[in-house]
Amino acid sequence: MDLSLATWSLNRLLRNTDKPIVYLDVPAMVRQHFGIEALELNNVFFAARDGDYLRKLVAAAEKAGVRLLNIAVDEQGDLSSADPSARELGLERYGAWIPIAAEMGIGAIRANSGGRAVADKPAGDPARVAAEQACIDSLRHLCDIGKKHGVAILVENHWGLSADPGSLARVVAAVRQSHGNDAAGTLVDWGNWPQHIDRWDALRQVFPYAMAVHAKVNDIDENLNHPSFDHARCLQITREAGYDGWLGIEYEGRDDPMTGIERAVRKLRALL
Repeated sequence: MDLSLATWSLNRLLRNTDKPIVYLDVPAMVRQHFGIEALELNNVFFAARDGDYLRKLVAAAEKAGVRLLNIAVDEQGDLSSADPSARELGLERYGAWIPIAAEMGIGAIRANSGGRAVADKPAGDPARVAAEQACIDSLRHLCDIGKKHGVAILVENHWGLSADPGSLARVVAAVRQSHGNDAAGTLVDWGNWPQHIDRWDALRQVFPYAMAVHAKVNDIDENLNHPSFDHARCLQITREAGYDGWLGIEYEGRDDPMTGIERAVRKLRALL
């Protein structure tokens, strides 16, 4: 297992109104400053979607010796909605990124489950059951496209329906049953669980389907302590699940992102 970086960690620098960093410069910067050799891209930072820009982004990564792992896609539309038009919009918007990933030689995209309307409803509630089935149907449609392009569909424990580990596990298991284990999986974030969720049980529920992992590192202090939750225990559960892929740093804390990422690299490399 080695460290990668979710480029969302740099979102404040990428969106800086005075002097934003350029996305094409990110691979070299990450390799130079942190010694990180793999990146998760985020679609909101792409300056364009045309072939020329995509080739430039791939070339920048190749020049820096950095591997591009997946594209985290944030788009309009709700894949779990009871409204067919909202699901159709989501399928159109997310689906458009599958051939883009394939053109760049990237093997996966991350789609959001949607389902904010049912996030507080208990398991078995008719609205939650319907939302899970809608999400399953939507992801199966995306996997139909993904299999044509060799691109897997990942779902992160992010918000909405996916914030419940049982729902997330049931949805991805159903999609795998129809489309195979290589077509869909979870992107497991150590830190994205609501306060009322048992983090350790939740991680164990969704790790059997893991194809990517985020190590959330918002609160690492100058002494490399992380008071929010136990990174070592998260790593132990990750290893117990048999995951041996990239461990993606995701920083969304209040400190300077470069400082936050640097601390995360030092802490997580020591644990690894």
